[in-house]
Amino acid sequence: MPDPAVDNTLYRDAMIYDILHTPGTAEELDALERIAARFAPADANRSRRRWVEPACGSGRLVRLASSRGIPAHGFDLNEGMIAYARGRAASRAEAARYRVADMRTFVDDGACRPGSVSFMFNTINTFRHLMTDDDALAHFEQVRAALRTGGACAIGINTTMYGCEQPVEDVWSARRGSIGVTQTVQYIPPTGKHGGARIERVISHLVIDRPSGESHVDSTYALRTYSLKQWLGLIEKSPLRLVGATDYAGHPTPPAATGYRFYILAGR
Repeated sequence: MPDPAVDNTLYRDAMIYDILHTPGTAEELDALERIAARFAPADANRSRRRWVEPACGSGRLVRLASSRGIPAHGFDLNEGMIAYARGRAASRAEAARYRVADMRTFVDDGACRPGSVSFMFNTINTFRHLMTDDDALAHFEQVRAALRTGGACAIGINTTMYGCEQPVEDVWSARRGSIGVTQTVQYIPPTGKHGGARIERVISHLVIDRPSGESHVDSTYALRTYSLKQWLGLIEKSPLRLVGATDYAGHPTPPAATGYRFYILAGR
């Protein structure tokens, strides 16, 4: 799980997180629907359709999926995120679809019934918060237990070419009503041809503009890195198998040594 030594204040205010991350959610969900239609035959049975998002954060994808008529559920270890997601739900029944749970134990802890899920998804490098092989494989074990026959899981991650990548900076802005949020984020890659400690450092600066004034929030956290060989090797050690890969929009494309892909996994 995330390195406890870092100050990850980015996740402390669920509303600000949701404002910043909601733009583009419709396009992400469009991609996930394409992936489920192509790779998860169990999802074609509408009466047994059930989507689950591990580490769902503020619930933006689950919330939109529910509005499209998809029975979607989410869980997250952050209680504040789940409280916010429940508060934004359209009904009490939808609010009950959000649970506090750990990616490594969510089936064992009763947050998800064995063999109940037709499609599971985990986007935008959230998987890389699992900081060891043991944690990642524990998650895969839980995914395998949760998936029904014909179900699939889509994991969106960037793979890394060690020693070839430079620090990069992105700026993101969003507004909801009277609140504006701008994030400047720097990604510091691991060093050396083998990645050293396999840690990418993410340094974030938020500027939050409210009618009452402007505030600033700094955050630093770590993501585990994978070369394509390391990523495929991890899958090979798991109870899951790779059945395909897509680009950000959900269109099939080969795995890549660097860049973002959805990797689609199913039970062996």
